[in-house]
Amino acid sequence: MKIINKWISKWKEFQSKREIAYFGTSLYDELKVNPLPSLLLILFSVLFFTFSLPYIYYLGKFFYWFVGVLEITKVLKIPFLDELRYYHYLSAFVYFYIVTSLLIDISRLLNKWNIRTVFVKNEIWQIQRFGFGKKLIKFNLETDGLELGYEHGGFSDYLGCNRLIWEKNGKTLFVTPYFFPYKKNKTLVNRILKR
Repeated sequence: MKIINKWISKWKEFQSKREIAYFGTSLYDELKVNPLPSLLLILFSVLFFTFSLPYIYYLGKFFYWFVGVLEITKVLKIPFLDELRYYHYLSAFVYFYIVTSLLIDISRLLNKWNIRTVFVKNEIWQIQRFGFGKKLIKFNLETDGLELGYEHGGFSDYLGCNRLIWEKNGKTLFVTPYFFPYKKNKTLVNRILKR
């Protein structure tokens, strides 16, 4: 057990040194993101895919009915269009195409919701993962004409749907992911709002 704890502490020390080298300072604060929307989206998508899988059969029957209504088999005189099993193959292909495209969209949305937001000096850094790399966006808080919006209050505090939004001339420049306004996030938001 001591060996495992030793390796874990070495790994944490290595990660800490990498973070300090990346940000150029050890004085940075990170906004803790709300994981609930991501977890709920993953749960609902898994449930949707699981419970919709048995109904592919009805999609094949719909294709068969649709081709029959259009009377394509009479016009083209292709004999295999009259067999229902080919429509089941087509419905399986369509279902897995839809599932794949939904998974791509869900992964992009999760990538957007789970951006790492770090406050370094008078800048905000957002670090987003792309495949095996990262995308860094720096934003200076001392820009002229910048307006800060803070979505909070009511049930959004309890659900973790708070966000900070920076706008300039009515155009949104920078948005943080959803977060809970408690503990470390509260002191961070108070420092940004200068209160």
